[in-house]
Amino acid sequence: MVGLPTSVETVLKKLGFFFDSEVGIYVHEKTNIPITVFFDEEREELVYLDQVKLPYEATTWRTKDWRAAADPGIKGMIVRGSQAIGCAAGYACLLAAMEARQKAKNAEEFMKAFKDAVSFIKSARPTAYPLIWASDLALNAAEEAVKQGKSLDDVVASVKEAADFFLAADLALCWFLRQEGKKVIEDGDVIMTHCNGGSLSSSYGGHALGMIEEAYVEGTDLVVVSKETRPRSQGYKLTVWELNRAGVPVIIVTDNMIVSSFRRFGVSKVILGVDRVSRDGAVANKIGSADIAYIAKEFGVPFYYGTSYSTIDLKTERGEDIPIEERSIEEVTYPYVLEAQDRKRRGITTEKALDEWPPSNLIVDKHPPPRRKVSIYNPAFDVTPPELITAIITDIGTFKPAKIRELTPQEIEERVRSRLREWGLEPPARVVPL
Repeated sequence: MVGLPTSVETVLKKLGFFFDSEVGIYVHEKTNIPITVFFDEEREELVYLDQVKLPYEATTWRTKDWRAAADPGIKGMIVRGSQAIGCAAGYACLLAAMEARQKAKNAEEFMKAFKDAVSFIKSARPTAYPLIWASDLALNAAEEAVKQGKSLDDVVASVKEAADFFLAADLALCWFLRQEGKKVIEDGDVIMTHCNGGSLSSSYGGHALGMIEEAYVEGTDLVVVSKETRPRSQGYKLTVWELNRAGVPVIIVTDNMIVSSFRRFGVSKVILGVDRVSRDGAVANKIGSADIAYIAKEFGVPFYYGTSYSTIDLKTERGEDIPIEERSIEEVTYPYVLEAQDRKRRGITTEKALDEWPPSNLIVDKHPPPRRKVSIYNPAFDVTPPELITAIITDIGTFKPAKIRELTPQEIEERVRSRLREWGLEPPARVVPL
């Protein structure tokens, strides 16, 4: 066992978790799926389930350094998925506050160092709104404590309270999300999903897969069609690993098999996770999500997004205003480097053959490329327009996309507080932002 904050430990016990000493993390007793993030109080270390090593190895990644927690921790996708990133960001901010406390002579020096660290953490992956949400939450807690004239030790304690609350709240709210989502899942469903919108992208049991996994272990007969999701193939690797841990039957398809899969397997529903919801009800999610939405409409199949309320960004008016992260082209080229190496090793090609395709001297960072050059486009997300979405299932209710615009920060906050009170969780002062 490891040291846990009291609020987090209480929620984990209520949900039915045990500590798996082999993996080094807490695991759910029914689904066999681990949490993604926690803070080890005894060692003062931030612990991530190492998703870079999945599905080949289930292990943890630990750090005491807030910089590493952000990069490579968040940026390098050791922890990934919008809600999980938010939980990680809260504790990355705590590590930053602890370091600032050691070096600062007064509150002014502390806040300068802490604000710089928070800015760095927020820049790790800019599309996922909970990253910004949690980082601002921690910053608000520190600023409020400083305003009240508290000691620097108490300022750090306020940041920790905010980080602990974020994780405990996400665990509890994911439970409500699963209850909402199970209402649309029926016996005999064939559900298509994409990327890893699931437990691994939350603290535990969130987004699209959490509701599917819980429905299955509670006796609902269903099958999941999991899209590969190039270039990082999270659907092939992470989603299949996660669903298999829970025992859910899975059919793997590549990204160019959407229409074929609808016809061959009789896809009855699509349920995906979310990175950000704009005020107009558009949704940013892993690149390729919008493709499925257009095809689902053609087939008359319901298309759902499942998400935490923390991904609802009322400040961003339209889907086209959501910043779209472009990632390293190595994510696209890497398999072909391995293929070139393998062909040489097996004698299919000679030692004179190319070691990669395309050769790096042909690749330019320019769209469109000039003559005899190649560019590679690798956006991480696309945006699904609201008219293609049947409903957005959240931990505070299920909404038609047009209803998102009608939500107010006050209404969201009251819904959140009401549900958290059912779990004995009360937000610290100024903890629920928006």
